[in-house]
Amino acid sequence: MTTRRFSRARLPIAALAVALLASGCSLLGGEDGTDGAQQGPGGVEKAKIKVGVLPVVDVAPFYRAIEQGYFKEQGLDVEAQVMASGPASITGVINGDVDIAFASYPAPLLAQSKKLAEFKIVADALSAKPGHLVVVTLKDSTFKKPSDAPGKRIAITGRNSFTDLAPMSVLKNQGVDYNQVKWIEMPLPEMMGALQKGDVDAAVMVEPWVTNSMKKIGAIPVFDGASGPTAEIPMSGYVAIGGQGKFASTSPNTIAAFQRALAKAHAEATDRSKMEPMFVKYAKIDQQTAQLVTISTYSTSLEANRIQRVANLMEEFGVIKGHLDVKTMIPNGSTGK
Repeated sequence: MTTRRFSRARLPIAALAVALLASGCSLLGGEDGTDGAQQGPGGVEKAKIKVGVLPVVDVAPFYRAIEQGYFKEQGLDVEAQVMASGPASITGVINGDVDIAFASYPAPLLAQSKKLAEFKIVADALSAKPGHLVVVTLKDSTFKKPSDAPGKRIAITGRNSFTDLAPMSVLKNQGVDYNQVKWIEMPLPEMMGALQKGDVDAAVMVEPWVTNSMKKIGAIPVFDGASGPTAEIPMSGYVAIGGQGKFASTSPNTIAAFQRALAKAHAEATDRSKMEPMFVKYAKIDQQTAQLVTISTYSTSLEANRIQRVANLMEEFGVIKGHLDVKTMIPNGSTGK
C-alpha cells in the first residue's frame, strides 16, 4: 500500500477502525483518482485504475481478467494492489489509495450503515458453495455435531464477520444456543496450530485453509457454515466510493467497463484449468492444494436482492442497527434487481 499522505479531510480513523474491526475484515487504501467526467480511451472516464485485492482464492478470476487482457479490451489499464487485510482494503478505497476494493461484504455494509462513507458495490464476486466456509475440528474431538457447540471454543477471524455470523445462523436454525459458544479471534494462518495445541476446539475456516487443514493436520468438518439459511450466501464483492467528486459517481463508464471484463472472467470460473494457475500464482498455494480447493460460485451480474441477504443477516444478529437497503449501494446504470 502506498505510504504517501493526503491533505484532504479523511474519515475519522478511530470511527473507521471500530467499524472495520467489528466486521472482522481488513482495510484497503488511496486517493479517489477521478479525472472528472471527461472520457478517455474506450469511452471510459479514467483508463488507468487501481484495484485493491487480497491474496486469496476469491480473486482468481480478477487476475485472469488481467492476464487474458479482458480489462484492456474494455479500454482499462488495471493495476492490482495487494492489501494486507480486509480492513486495509476498505481503508484504502475510502482514502483514495485505490479506486476499487475487493472486500468481504460485512465490512462495507457495516461502514455504510454507520455512514462512514458512501459505498457503492460495483461488482459481485463469489457466493459460498458447500465446502468453502466450514467449521472444522480434529478427529478425536468431542465436537461431533452442531448440538455439541455450546461451551466449545471456536476460532474465528473476527466478531461480526462471516466466520461467526454464518455459523451462528446455522446453529440458530437448528435450535442450538450459539450464545454459549466461546468465539476466539485469530488470523486464519494461526488456526491449525491452535487446533493442534488444544487452544481451541474447532475453527471456522474458508478456502484454501479448509483444504490445507484437512491435508496437513487431518481436520474433519463438523458442519458447513454456508448451509440452511446461509446456503450460497454472497460472500464478497468489489466496492468503490460514491458522492460528489468520488470515483463511483464520476466514472460510470469506467465502472461498466470493469463489470464487463470481470463478468467475462467470472463466466470461466467453472473451468478449474483456468482457475488453478491463478490460485498457485497469486494465492500462493501449492499445486496439489489448488487441485482440491472448493471453487465457489462467481456472479456474472449485480443483483441487490442477493446481497441484501448479507445485510439482513447482520441485522438479525444486531451488527447493523435498523435497516440497510442494499439497492442504495448499487451504482446508477448497474443491474440492481
